[in-house]
Amino acid sequence: MPRLRFCLCLIVLSVCSIAQATQRPKTCLVLGGGGARGAAHIGVLEVLEREHIPVDCVVGTSMGAIVGGLYAAGYDATHIRDVLDHIDWKNMFSDDPSRAELPMRRKQDELRFLGGVELGLRDGKIAFPRGAVQGQKLQLLLRRLLLPVGISQDFDDLAIPFRAVATDIGNGQRVVFGSGDLAMAIRASMSVPAAFAPLRYHGHMLVDGGISDNVPIDVARALGAQRMIVVDVGERLTPADQLNSPFAIASQMLTVMMKKQTDAQLATLGPDDVLITPELGDLGSANFDRAPQAVQIGMAAAEEKLAALRRDAVDADDYARFTQAHRLPKFDPPLIAFLDVLHDRSRTAGYVEQHLSGLVGEPFDAKTVDQRIGQAYGEGSYERIGYELTRRDDGATGLTVEPVDKGWGPNFLRVGLRLSDNFNGSNSYQLISEANFTGLNAYGGESRNRVQLGRVTEMYSEFLQPFGNRGQYYIAPYLQYRANDFPINNGAKIDYAEYRHTRGVGALEFGFTPDESWQFSGALEYGRDAARLRIGTPDFPNISSAFGGIIAHAVFDDLDSSGFPRHGTRLDVSQEYLIAELGSTASAQITRLRWDTALTTGANTFLLGANLSSSSGGGRDVQIAAYSPLGGLTNLSGYTENQLFATQTALLRGVYYRRLTDAQHLFSVPVYLGGSLEAGGFWESRRQIGRDWIGAGSVFLGVDTFLGPIFLGYGYAQGGHNALYLTFGSLLRSDP
Repeated sequence: MPRLRFCLCLIVLSVCSIAQATQRPKTCLVLGGGGARGAAHIGVLEVLEREHIPVDCVVGTSMGAIVGGLYAAGYDATHIRDVLDHIDWKNMFSDDPSRAELPMRRKQDELRFLGGVELGLRDGKIAFPRGAVQGQKLQLLLRRLLLPVGISQDFDDLAIPFRAVATDIGNGQRVVFGSGDLAMAIRASMSVPAAFAPLRYHGHMLVDGGISDNVPIDVARALGAQRMIVVDVGERLTPADQLNSPFAIASQMLTVMMKKQTDAQLATLGPDDVLITPELGDLGSANFDRAPQAVQIGMAAAEEKLAALRRDAVDADDYARFTQAHRLPKFDPPLIAFLDVLHDRSRTAGYVEQHLSGLVGEPFDAKTVDQRIGQAYGEGSYERIGYELTRRDDGATGLTVEPVDKGWGPNFLRVGLRLSDNFNGSNSYQLISEANFTGLNAYGGESRNRVQLGRVTEMYSEFLQPFGNRGQYYIAPYLQYRANDFPINNGAKIDYAEYRHTRGVGALEFGFTPDESWQFSGALEYGRDAARLRIGTPDFPNISSAFGGIIAHAVFDDLDSSGFPRHGTRLDVSQEYLIAELGSTASAQITRLRWDTALTTGANTFLLGANLSSSSGGGRDVQIAAYSPLGGLTNLSGYTENQLFATQTALLRGVYYRRLTDAQHLFSVPVYLGGSLEAGGFWESRRQIGRDWIGAGSVFLGVDTFLGPIFLGYGYAQGGHNALYLTFGSLLRSDP
């Protein structure tokens, strides 16, 4: 009997030993932060899948949180690589929707300011944005990718349990997300300071998790990990002799701080853990255009650790069970039963609600929701607009939308600058500043007040109120004073005289914008024009007249850029009726038309355009308002900027330009080489139109900067007119 009991004990111990020997230890994947270098994580995942190595939990920081979060949600490595390959990173690092999708009002602003600088006015002080990019498009992308798991609030319920790491910039402490909104947690984890703005979420002001824990091994241990696969893609220290700028020094300081924390974490790894350190060389955290290269490097680094990794491999049946569980849930788009727009962080939540109200009662479509939110965001006063699908107790599913006003607002100061020099003593400048007071009511009422100094002096004040179920209508009373000099030379090389033209006007404008490409408006106006002789003989009289009338205006604009457009058309047509019964000195009609179309093949772009201004009736006094300018680069090149003024002008032009720098590189400066052929004329009556056309042409080098396009060029026009140009401006013109 004792011998039998002994044998049974041996059998039990043997079975237990075999079970312990075959039980796979809980393995956690730890993916560190590193920006674009984090694409190497995908290469590591591809090797793990090929070798049938399952993981039991995933922890990630920054780019590691994006890759890890998608993997934990059910995406496989191939799908994640496909997502990464199709991201337009240039577009992702710009919060606004594409120019073609901007509201017409913002398109007009672009032409006026051509880049410029926007500052906040808050509590009587100048305020600045917290980051170069607010992350609006990244947030919408993450939301769209994670819709199948959007309702889930517990990250342990994902296909693989997941944790994301961020940093509370207020106290410097690490914040670990294991529940809540997965898309928001990932977005918070990669708020790189000074690049992506911090994200306020769950009572924290959150920035990149790499600041406090770039390789969060201890978080994996807290999940019960017994073995870890750690991927470190952090940047290496730059040699001292290459630290040649304040930016490089600041970047090195951040790298030193993060490396110290990372080294402390890596020192805790045991002999059974696997550390993978891809040799990414000079591939920087911002080199998203080199992401495919990083994937291959990550794969090669994992290959070097195959012997250690294969200890966690399982047979085909076990891995099939893992992949069966590791699947992205099917997303069945629900009917949007309600719209809940939160009002606590925006003065103009009603404006957002107007843009999205038409979605209620329709099946959910992520593309449509993104487009509607983009249209509202394009208005310009929001830091971000986020949404999530929410389910009420009664089972109804709808949209909860949170608009957040710009933290450096609600009032803004915009400043722009234009310069021109012909290297022959003729130069001009245009300094433009505009104070914009937003959020005056819940439906987007705002006041704009503009001052211009230089070639054109202007003071302008307007109140604009959108209305309608999508804010597609508006009413805008405004006051304007404008003054500029113009020469009288009849095309000669020497001016006969120079006048100072002043205009004061008050108007009430009504408008309709059916979509982002069209704007129709009509206005009642009254004011006075005057032309005072500044230089010339007394034979040239001073002129003064009143005008009152109606303006009908239509604009179509779907150009993709206001600097160097590659696609699209802009058409601006207006008809002004000056009516004696409305206070005009005499009756007259003034017609203006501007047209530009951009056509691109490869790196070559052709910009075709026409410009026409014509008036009839009213006599010389009334037609002060009808004078339009010609002159300047591609605008009858060879003449200086606005050298020619007449009541009847016309211009036809074809402009060619080719980009010389790599358009695929994320931070390359666009440089163009181009030229133009033009034909134009100016006349004093409609009967003369078409006579004596002037041929002209130019060559130029253009650079698209954050302050707007800069051109260095040479122009020649028939009659021996030639000019060198250094010009800050645009190939497009929005007003005389």
